[in-house]
Amino acid sequence: MKTDNFVVFKENKVEVRKRLKDGRIEYLDLTSWSFQDRLFGFLMEKKFFYWCNRSFPSPRMRENIVIWFLSGCAILMKLHRTAAFQRLNYILRSGAILTRVKFNIGLKGGGFNHKNKRPRETPVNQDAVRKYYKDTNPLAVMEWYNTDIQKWIRHNRGYSDKEGIFILDPTLIPLPDNPNYKEAAYVPLDKDGKYVDTEKLSVQERKKFKYTLAYKLTLLLHYSKQDEYFMFAGGHLGGGAESGLKRGEELVDNFVLQVGKGVIKLLIMDREFIDGAMITRFKRQHRIDSLMPLKSNMHALIDALGLSRLEDVKWIVYNKVKDKRGKVVGVEEVAGVGKIESWESCEVPLYIVLVRTRKTDGNEQIWALASTKEFNDPRVARELYVYRMQIEERIDQIKNCWLVGSFTSTAFSSDVVHVFFVLLTYTLIQLYLKATHNEELAVQTIDSLRQEERLGKDAVIVYAGENFAVFDVDEIIDIVLFLKEDSRLRMQRWIKQFRRKKIRAP
Repeated sequence: MKTDNFVVFKENKVEVRKRLKDGRIEYLDLTSWSFQDRLFGFLMEKKFFYWCNRSFPSPRMRENIVIWFLSGCAILMKLHRTAAFQRLNYILRSGAILTRVKFNIGLKGGGFNHKNKRPRETPVNQDAVRKYYKDTNPLAVMEWYNTDIQKWIRHNRGYSDKEGIFILDPTLIPLPDNPNYKEAAYVPLDKDGKYVDTEKLSVQERKKFKYTLAYKLTLLLHYSKQDEYFMFAGGHLGGGAESGLKRGEELVDNFVLQVGKGVIKLLIMDREFIDGAMITRFKRQHRIDSLMPLKSNMHALIDALGLSRLEDVKWIVYNKVKDKRGKVVGVEEVAGVGKIESWESCEVPLYIVLVRTRKTDGNEQIWALASTKEFNDPRVARELYVYRMQIEERIDQIKNCWLVGSFTSTAFSSDVVHVFFVLLTYTLIQLYLKATHNEELAVQTIDSLRQEERLGKDAVIVYAGENFAVFDVDEIIDIVLFLKEDSRLRMQRWIKQFRRKKIRAP
C-alpha cells in the first residue's frame, strides 16, 4: 500500500515465495524473532493499533504522523525500558515495528510529511514524537486508558476470570526537588519512599523532618488466581497529597461503567480505602464485595475482639511463622466471629475474621479483616488478602524493572504518557501471554521475558515488490538450492549487487 509519504509493506508469503523462486527480490535480512516481535504480531492480529488510531486523544488537528505509528513508538520505548525520546531513532532502526511484524514501512524520502530535504533512516524524528506527546492533554490520556483501552481489553477476553478479583492500592513516586513539577506535591516520606505518619513523631522530629516532592499513582489491578496473570484495569496520576480514596472510588465506578457489572466480584483494598458509604454503594449498586483490614480504633474491630473472647469462637491454624533462617518461631491463627453491624456509615453487614500471631517468646499480635462477603472458612478470607501483596510486587516491578518513575521531563503531560504507556505495555504483555497460554511467564520481569529463548527463532525476511515474508533458515535454503537456471543467474547477479552496494532495507 502506497501513500504520498511511505509504503506499508504487507506480509504475503505466497507472492514473495513466487518472486523468490523467480530470483526477483529487493532485499533480504537474516534476523531472529524476538519477544517484542511476537507481541507486536499479536497486537496487529487483534487490531490494537487500529483501535488506537480511532481512540487516542490526539493534540493535532492535522495528522502529519499517523497515530498508530506514534502509539507503536511509545510501546516500543517501554519495551526498551526508556522514557528518553533521544533513544527512539535507535529503537526504530532495530525495532519490530519497522522490520518484522505483519507490516513494514519503507521510506520514499523525507519521512511522513516530505519536510526533510535529505532521506532519513527512520520515518520520524524523535523530537517530533516527543513534542506530540508533550502537547497531549494528560487528563485525556488517563481517560483514554481507563475507558477505550479497558473496552478493548474486555473485548479481547482480558477480564474473563470467573473469580473477578481486583485490588485497589496507591503508591507514591518520589521526584527530584524541582518546582517545575507543577502537579506534584510535598509529602512526608522516609528514605525508602514510604509514607511517614508525622503525628507519631515528636515535636523536634517534626521540625527537622524534610518533606519529599512526589506524585501519587492510584491503581486498580486485576489478578487472575486461575491463570496467574495481572492487568492494570485503571489508574490515576496526581499530586502526592491527593486523596487515594476519591481516586480509587472513581476508578471502580468508571471500570464498571465501561465494561459492565459482574466483572469485579471481589475488591481487595488497603486501609486508605476504608469508607462505609463507598463500600455500601459498591455492594448495592455494583454487586461488588469488599475485603479490607480494619483500623485499630474502629468500633467494628473492638466489637470483634470482644466476641473473640467467647468460648464458642474457634481459632484455626492458618500458617507457621518462621524467622529468616527458616526456624519456626510461632503460629498464625484465624477465627471467624460472625456479623458486625456497629459501623454506622456502613449500611451492609460486615463479616469479621480475626488474625492472631502467637510467637514462642510470648509475644502476640492480633488484627482483623472485614468483608461484605461471608466466608464459611476464615482461612479463605486470609488467603485472599494475601493477594493484595501481589499489587505491591507489580508496583515494585514497574518501578524497578520498568522504571515508571524515571522521568526525563518535568512536564506533567510527558510524565503521564510515560506512566500510562508503561501500564499499557505491561498489561498488553499479560494479555498476550494469556492468549498464547504462556501464563507461567506472567510473573517475570521484562528482562527475563526478552531473554526467553523459546519465544524466538532464527528467520530470514525477504522483500519483493510491496510484500514481505518471513522464512525459516532451512526453508529459504531449500528454495535457493533448487532455483531454476534463469532464476539462479538472476539471484547471483542480485547478490553481487547487494554485496557491492550494500543495499539497505526498503
